[in-house]
Amino acid sequence: MRYNILIADDDRFVHMFIENAIESEHHEYRIISAFNGQDACDLAFSQKVDLIIMDWEMPEMNGIDALDYIKSDPNTADIPIIIITSAGNLQTAFEAGAIDFIRKPLDRVELLVRVKSALSMFKLIKDIVTQSEMLEIQSKELEDKNASLEEEKEKTDTLLLNILPYEIAEQLKNKGTVDAKTYRRVSVLFTDFKGFTKISEKLSPQEIIKELGVFFATFDEIVGGHFIEKIKTIGDAYMCVGGLPLRNKSNPIDTVLAGLEMQDFANKLNAEKIKNGEEPWNLRLGINTGKVVAGVIGKKKFAYDIWGDTVNTAARMETAGEIGKVNISGETYKHIKDYFECEHRGKIAAKNKGEIEMYFVHGLKPEYAVSGSMIKPNKRFLEILSEY
Repeated sequence: MRYNILIADDDRFVHMFIENAIESEHHEYRIISAFNGQDACDLAFSQKVDLIIMDWEMPEMNGIDALDYIKSDPNTADIPIIIITSAGNLQTAFEAGAIDFIRKPLDRVELLVRVKSALSMFKLIKDIVTQSEMLEIQSKELEDKNASLEEEKEKTDTLLLNILPYEIAEQLKNKGTVDAKTYRRVSVLFTDFKGFTKISEKLSPQEIIKELGVFFATFDEIVGGHFIEKIKTIGDAYMCVGGLPLRNKSNPIDTVLAGLEMQDFANKLNAEKIKNGEEPWNLRLGINTGKVVAGVIGKKKFAYDIWGDTVNTAARMETAGEIGKVNISGETYKHIKDYFECEHRGKIAAKNKGEIEMYFVHGLKPEYAVSGSMIKPNKRFLEILSEY
């Protein structure tokens, strides 16, 4: 089924971001664009629209007024509307008829999850109304049923999404199995703490878990902001990968940016530890780019994992790295060299891999970084990245 999605926002970069994210889903969506609230209303009334993604603040007519206007017409009242907002109070939007919201800055994975959820609910509502042959019922009974279904769906989805990526969870729910897939270009990132065994001998189990929790929780936030999928943690090691299950061309850049943020966080935290007379947790980090196979293993306890020589080489990048630095392979370097300041290390011996070209990434080139920062991209770089 092909869905028509109306995007209403006065920011062309928001349009570009949403279109790139949605059109990556096998072109099952057709995008309709509006750049103010009045145009959004006109298009909703004149065209078949299955979902509206609308900014709160727009010229001529703001998102809330447009939402009120669309919901007041019986011909368009059933169209699901997602509000884009950076505002704190969302009660007004929900009272006006919005079914969901997305906060700024937009996140690609969150956007896709909310779009698919909204369209699934819209289809479900239409099926219920058709089968019941009572098109006049648009009241509390149907709302209660939908609310109950949504609540149960959210509970199930939440449990499954704690284990699997969204796309994989959907496939498992729909088919009962997940097919292994080959990804020809992803970027795998590994971290671990040098001297972890020595540090752990001085701490209680509770203290070790607490310290790891501080690092790994922050790493989760960082990778989530760069369209990277966390795969697992093993002891003090953290593993994630960019470019799957949603394929993209930007994953070498995404993972390097994430790696720089991880090391920046660790370096700052260790500076505080040293200042307080505590033992630093020295982080090593390595990245490699290449082909992997990804799939789900297990029958009772599911696990999403990746395999291939690319993974093994990424692990060697980490062990051959130095504390506080981002160590990358030559394969990753060739995809990011135009944007980052890198130091060529030459060919370094890696266990069971022979000699591998390696580079340290020091940060973004000055022309692509916010002034005074080597890890924060500026507007120019974000525009380039949005075209990948």
